[in-house]
Amino acid sequence: MWSKTRIILALFWSFFLFNQAAAQYDQTSYSIIGIGNPNWGGYSQNALMGGVGVSYGSRLFLNNLNPALLASNQEAIFQLGSSFDIRSFTQDGNSYNSIAGGVKDFGLNLPIKYSKWNLGISLNPYSNVNYGFIDSNDGAGPEGSTPVVEVEGRGGIEELSVVNSFRIKNFQLGIKTSFLFGSIQKEDKFSLTGLTTTNFGDAVVNQTKSYHSVTFGVGGLYKLLLTPDSRLNIGATYSPEFTMRQNILATLENQTSGGAFISGDTLVNDRSDKKTISIPAKFGFGLSYEKFQKLTIGLDFLSQDWASYKDENGLAESGYGSAYRVALGGEFIPNYQAQKLFSVTSYRFGVHYEQTPFLVNNETIDDIGISIGASLPLNAFWGQAYLNFGTTFGRRGNVSNGLVRENYVKIHLGFSLQDATWFTRQKFN
Repeated sequence: MWSKTRIILALFWSFFLFNQAAAQYDQTSYSIIGIGNPNWGGYSQNALMGGVGVSYGSRLFLNNLNPALLASNQEAIFQLGSSFDIRSFTQDGNSYNSIAGGVKDFGLNLPIKYSKWNLGISLNPYSNVNYGFIDSNDGAGPEGSTPVVEVEGRGGIEELSVVNSFRIKNFQLGIKTSFLFGSIQKEDKFSLTGLTTTNFGDAVVNQTKSYHSVTFGVGGLYKLLLTPDSRLNIGATYSPEFTMRQNILATLENQTSGGAFISGDTLVNDRSDKKTISIPAKFGFGLSYEKFQKLTIGLDFLSQDWASYKDENGLAESGYGSAYRVALGGEFIPNYQAQKLFSVTSYRFGVHYEQTPFLVNNETIDDIGISIGASLPLNAFWGQAYLNFGTTFGRRGNVSNGLVRENYVKIHLGFSLQDATWFTRQKFN
């Protein structure tokens, strides 16, 4: 078995390795607004339950929806999750399909004092930007050409968190300290098609917004024992409003119609200016009924008022409004003590309804979906391992008033490894 030092180095190296692939796990045309599509949180096993996790967490898996839930983990746990998004976009009778995917989140739990104090480290997306548009106006250009504008955006903001979670009898408290960082790249390309001459080239405007900040959050959990084999869990989380530093670099490139560089110039470079944006407070509340090692049903409510978001000029973003998410989900284990694989597998299901923060043409953009999947135990000589897999089928937006309707299928894959020996002092007789 690896030494403790080698395990720690390998896991911390994973933070930087996985961060390179994490930005494009999701996609939506509405992420053109503000800092993109906010992530409500949750690992793969939470996604398979509709996103439920504010009040319920298994000792076998990590939880980033409520920092207090980390105290439920009694052994060291390493967890990795990924998501793949297959989406169909429809607007004004036109449709096209797109696929995105990659590593989504990473976490590590370290038990400092058994059943009393846990330390967790995680890397999760805070927001994601992934969109592309093409707009044209037939015959409106010189010589009867067609002006074409291609708009593309990529990137997002990551959240690196350190969580301290404490357990006192039936109450758990979690304190999270997060470092937010990342960048959003936007490219606008202006060109002409259908020209009889080549006197006109292309103009490309590139803009990069980079962000960083430190913020905090708290969470609580109370477990109320109902019978010897069942209980009611009550959980809540709160993250206060905070400001985030923003820098902008914008450049202009003149290119030939074939894409060769002609000339360039810097339009904006405010790295020396101390500009900030304001991120609104976030609140979560959850209830769950748990029949030990058999059945769990949970209900979550999350809220974040993005109407109070302020850009670097202190102005509200007209495309943002109030956002909330309601999730109902559950977990079922046929027979925890059986020897058959499918009898000890955890089957998960859930539904969610979300009013996204996006406000377009005075219309809110809603998101509704249903999830189904399972957590499959694996035989692993180095510890207790689980494979989480499943699918979410959903729809976002509609086609009225020039909006975009997005039908999507998300495939969730996750891996969890638990071992009581990694950070335990070895004794020899």
